Formats: sequence, structure tokens, C-alpha cells
Amino acid sequence: MGLQPTWVAAVARILIIGSGFAGVEAIRRLQELGLCDRSECIWVSANSKLVFLPLLPALVSRRYRPGDVEWSVEAYAKRVGAELIDKRVTALEPGRVHLEDGEALEYDYAVIAAGARPAFYNVPGAEELSVTVYGVDEAWGLGEKIERGEISSMVVVGAGFVGVEVAAEALWLARRLGRELRVTLVDMLEEPIQLLGNKKASKLTREILEKLGAKFEMGRPVTRVYEGGVELKDGTRVEGDVVVWSAGLRGPGIEVPREALARGGFLQVDEYLHVSGLGGNVYAVGDAMAFRKDDCISLKMAREALRSAARAVENIAARLRGEAEKPYKPLITSCRPMAGIGLGPDQGVLVLGKKIAFKSTLVHWYHEKLRKSYAKLLSG
Repeated sequence: MGLQPTWVAAVARILIIGSGFAGVEAIRRLQELGLCDRSECIWVSANSKLVFLPLLPALVSRRYRPGDVEWSVEAYAKRVGAELIDKRVTALEPGRVHLEDGEALEYDYAVIAAGARPAFYNVPGAEELSVTVYGVDEAWGLGEKIERGEISSMVVVGAGFVGVEVAAEALWLARRLGRELRVTLVDMLEEPIQLLGNKKASKLTREILEKLGAKFEMGRPVTRVYEGGVELKDGTRVEGDVVVWSAGLRGPGIEVPREALARGGFLQVDEYLHVSGLGGNVYAVGDAMAFRKDDCISLKMAREALRSAARAVENIAARLRGEAEKPYKPLITSCRPMAGIGLGPDQGVLVLGKKIAFKSTLVHWYHEKLRKSYAKLLSG
């Protein structure tokens, strides 16, 4: 038998906020380290579900159904011994969080894994007149409009991961149904997925989408969304029966001290994932955090969410044992991007760094393998 850890701290109250990839991983790691056996683990989630975000675009095309990509975390919380609170966190201060109903909870350590939200950048009409595909209902509903023949044209604002994948799935569904669908992607950048800095990946993605029938209006930001389309900075109007907004993300919207906020409302963390201005006992992980090391930014990918959540919990465990914390070392960054882009059921692009990219369907295999592992974990 291995040596048992020596705990030097008294029983602690550990709070996990959010039930996405990072939140579930934080709870899983707490269980593995035995922390929920000797400490009080509280799990706060606004909907008590894990939504498998990478496959939301596939709901549009009906390759998956809602029950395939979201699961309640209630049974899992009971199995690991965590108290699950189905409420939204509105504010956080040192030692205390505030919930949407006015209740306050005290904590010794907190991990903010509350994800991110769509960013609308104060563009008139963007939030009110467009749809997003960051939730199950929205993605499924967009596919319903195509199935029923309610739309024959669509504008996708933002040609990043979500935008190009939604465009591909929508075009694939329309082709399968024998329906006419005009899809136009617009972006202030010149090429799709340009922020990855891999020109070959952008070229391959554009080629696949154009073969599916997509059109592009690039290099000009959207200045207004109106009923039936968008207007670009140069005055060009792009018409569409529906506008899909996928132009970026912002922070989780939890009220915190000003020094805790980075650009876009994300939570600024140090090398140990401590949130600035909150006393050192609060960690932010996954999409909620803003992490930069040597001018390289941790990208908002599922793999980064899992790795950062595990490190935060391991650092809490180290402190409870009287040991030193370890710095977080990101794997997928703006300097070293790695990504799989699914473009319909039988096409995709793999990105390895800034120079290597190739067509591959491995992304579908990986997503399905990961999806099955979560279905087993949360329903078992």
C-alpha cells in the first residue's frame, strides 16, 4: 500500500462553481484525492447539468439529439459526496459567495469554473435579434427551422470554431433534406479561424465550407443587426432569415473586485490559478479564466478546462497538506494551438501548431469517445 497523505489543516469547505467540463473535472479530482471524505464539498451550478459544448453544432444537423449531449450532475454529486446547489452565483468576495436568491455561502477555498458567455460587443441589435448556439435549445431550435423550411438563408457572424462548425452542419442538413439554404459567414478578420495563426488551417476550412456552398463576407466588422440581416462597417448589408451570433466570448458575469477582471470580463489569474484581488483562496479555471504565460494565452478548449481544473484542486490539496502549490503549465495556447474542427459528419481539420494542418475526421472520433466517457460517468 502507498503512503497515506498527511493532512495538516482542519476540515475545509471547498466550493466548486459551475458544472461544465472544468466543474465536473474539479469534482472528479476532489473525489480522487479524497477531499470530499474529509472536507465539505459544495457544488453550485446554475442548471446542474453538463452540456457537451463541442457537439452543439451537431444538434443543428440532427447527428445528435439533446439527450446525447447533456446530462444531469445530480446523481454524480451524490456519489462523490458533494452537496449540489442548483442556483446561479451572482457575486463573490473573499470567504463568501452570493446566490441569485440572496443567499450567501461561506467557503475556505473556491474554484470558479463557471465558463463563459457570448460577447455582443454593444453591437446594436446583436443580442436582441440574433440567435446563439451556446445552448442545447438554441442549437436544436436552429435545426428545426431548417427542417420545417422556415428559413432559406442564414448569416453567421463570427468565423471562429463555433461559426464554421454551425455553418457546415446547417449546410449538410439542408443538403440531406434537399432544401435550398444560403449561408454567409461574416467576420472582421480576413479568413476563418484566423486567430489560431495557422494559414493552412484557415485555407482548408474555407475550401471545405465553400464546397458545401458557404459564402464569405470577410474583413469588415458588423455594426448593426436588424430584422433580416446585418450591416457591415462599409455599409454592405448581408441578408438572412436568421442571424447566428458566434463572434466571441466574455467572462462568466460574476461580480468580483475590479482587480480580478481581465479584458472581456474574464477572471485574471496568476501562475497558480489564484484570482487577483480575492485573497489567494479563490481559483479560476477553464473558459472563465484569463491565463497568460510568456505572452502565450491559454486557449478556451475543453482540454485546457480539464487540465486547469485538475491543477487548481491539486493545489488546494497541497495547501491542506502544508505543501507548496505547483504552477499551471498550459498545453494549448495562442503560441501553440491544437484543435480539431468538425465540418459536418465526414469532414474536419486538425490543427497542430501554427504550421501543420490537414483534413481529418479524427475530431469526430475524439468527440464521440469523450462524449461516451461523460455519459458513463454522469449516468453510471
